[in-house]
Amino acid sequence: MKTSSGVVLLMLALGGTAYAESAPQTASLATLKGRFGFNWYNAASKEKCVRVDDKLLKEFQKNYQCDLEEKSNSASGKPQVACTRKDDSKQYVIFKTKALCEEERETQMANSED
Repeated sequence: MKTSSGVVLLMLALGGTAYAESAPQTASLATLKGRFGFNWYNAASKEKCVRVDDKLLKEFQKNYQCDLEEKSNSASGKPQVACTRKDDSKQYVIFKTKALCEEERETQMANSED
């Protein structure tokens, strides 16, 4: 009896840990709602800055790995975060405002050889 109780407690402890680790990622992704981004793997001229809404946020949660640490390594040098599709077919660069997103997209278009 003690062994099975210990296993149940261990399973509960591990399950609690797994839940505790996944909950902050979901909460952190929620901070992206209302920001603007585009898939920079496509030609910037073919993309539009889109608002991160509930639908896109769910897509990020399900099929993307997001790096929520702001970086300034974009073409425009403006702070952004990135969400990369798990199959590496898309990567959204996400900015706090539509104006910053458009500035990045326009900078990429100006730097493009297309």
